[in-house]
Amino acid sequence: MRKVFFILFLSPPFFLLAQKSTDVSLSVSDSGSKKVDTNYVKFYKDKLIIALWWSERRFDILLAPKTGSLPGDSVNYIANSNHVTGVSVDYDIFSFAFGFRSIAGGNTRTGNTDYLDLGFNINTKGLRFENSFKKYTGFYDNNTKNYVQPFIADSTPYFQNPSLNLKVIKSKLIYSFNKRKFALSAAYSNAKRQVKSSGSWLLIGNFYAMNFYSDSSFIPDPLKNRYGIILDGLKRVNVYAYSAYGGYSHTFVAWKIFYLNLLAAFGLETQYRHFYTSPENVHFKYWKTWFAADWRIALGYNGKRFFIRASSIYDITNYGSDDLIFDMKFIAGSLDVGYRFKFKAPKPYRKFQETKIYKM
Repeated sequence: MRKVFFILFLSPPFFLLAQKSTDVSLSVSDSGSKKVDTNYVKFYKDKLIIALWWSERRFDILLAPKTGSLPGDSVNYIANSNHVTGVSVDYDIFSFAFGFRSIAGGNTRTGNTDYLDLGFNINTKGLRFENSFKKYTGFYDNNTKNYVQPFIADSTPYFQNPSLNLKVIKSKLIYSFNKRKFALSAAYSNAKRQVKSSGSWLLIGNFYAMNFYSDSSFIPDPLKNRYGIILDGLKRVNVYAYSAYGGYSHTFVAWKIFYLNLLAAFGLETQYRHFYTSPENVHFKYWKTWFAADWRIALGYNGKRFFIRASSIYDITNYGSDDLIFDMKFIAGSLDVGYRFKFKAPKPYRKFQETKIYKM
């Protein structure tokens, strides 16, 4: 069975050496250790931390007419990013990662997806500020068998739309109320370690902009008559959304080294949706309030030196209208294996550690 792993959010200063695909990451954490209960959380700010990681991510988009829809009317677009191998380096409050090997995730039947993933994380004692930009180009329809006959498994090509493009820019702020005994970053980055079981209620704010567009209609020609004279030419959807919700995360620790982290949060999201069609050149827009959810899981071994972590994230959103079903899923994950080395900071950096900016 295909494994899917979660990777930390990605960032601009480092670039993957892969054709048309970029996968890098950078994060910053505060020292904030004076008020943290070290019986629960260890902060390794005197270690140089190096890890090898493997990652994969994918988008799964479902389109279907809402009125009189038949099972064969739906379109299920899939975008598979490359399977990426990379290295991450952490020291004190700084962390970055870069990919050095990329293997295409598609084949001649599905085509390949070109992608760009950028991001920037800030981890303080009680806050995690996540920022990301994703761009995926090239999708195939997993439901091609509903309108292409005969469809022979393992040989018939799927319908491909190489111009179909998805862009998402997102910022998310996660506040942990139990910041003395719980560190969310200990489950998803490498500079901290949860040594006793603990959890925290969370408050989450989120903003993002999504742009989904194509040179031609999203709907394959054999299905256009099922979508009506307006939606059969749908070729662009823009969404601007913000949300506020609450949740809970808990890290279960055994023998101070094995851990399982679970995070679940729910709330409301307000979206401003824009739909564009061609050749009718119809543009309709409206506000919609919808449910929002965020759930994650991380499982690993986290010793004083050696650590291994498998983590994943699952995100689902809805952009449907009165006439259209439009569901989007994002599944991503990573496997990280690393080691913490002793490292003495150079004198200029030790002076930086004494500044007010560092101790904020």
